[in-house]
Amino acid sequence: QRYLICAIFACIPDRQRTIRELQVGKTLRMMDHETAADDFEFSYDVPYDYTWIIQHGSDDYKTGKAYGERPPLELDAYFYPELEEFIDKNRHFLEPEKGNNFLFVNKHGRPMTKHGIWHVVSKATYDIKGKRMNPHLLRDSIVTYFRNTNATEKEHEALALYMGHSVEMQKQSYDRRTQVQKVAPAVGLIRSVFNAHK
Repeated sequence: QRYLICAIFACIPDRQRTIRELQVGKTLRMMDHETAADDFEFSYDVPYDYTWIIQHGSDDYKTGKAYGERPPLELDAYFYPELEEFIDKNRHFLEPEKGNNFLFVNKHGRPMTKHGIWHVVSKATYDIKGKRMNPHLLRDSIVTYFRNTNATEKEHEALALYMGHSVEMQKQSYDRRTQVQKVAPAVGLIRSVFNAHK
């Protein structure tokens, strides 16, 4: 269960609520490639004839009222075998309470809490890197990383949509670059013009 929580965060930089409230067949679905809607394009090659997706309606996420239904969030195929084994064979060992349809459960069989997700991510990042991070900091680090690359505005816009917010929100709330890092491209641009006219 811990591995799957972290694996999902690794390929979908979403809010902890998304992971916490996953329900197989509702928000977590297996989309068959042959019967998928004609307008659905899979973003990468998957070595299976289906793709696991997280699908949100406007009521399923924090900014849903502002942005409506989100595009499908595709899980990476590298952990499909573990996800399917957990769903089909191992989840019941966690003894979920009767009627608990959430994918992840706490040690009492109840739905995983916000604190539970935070603890799993914090412990995993500390064990691997020696620094604690929480789900929100993971989102910050993704945005900050891509803001420090040569990603285009179109790519930043796509990332914002994928993360369920606007480009403006991405810049205001998630971009953790320093002022020096933010102006570095402008400095480089001015220097290139200056050097071209020497």
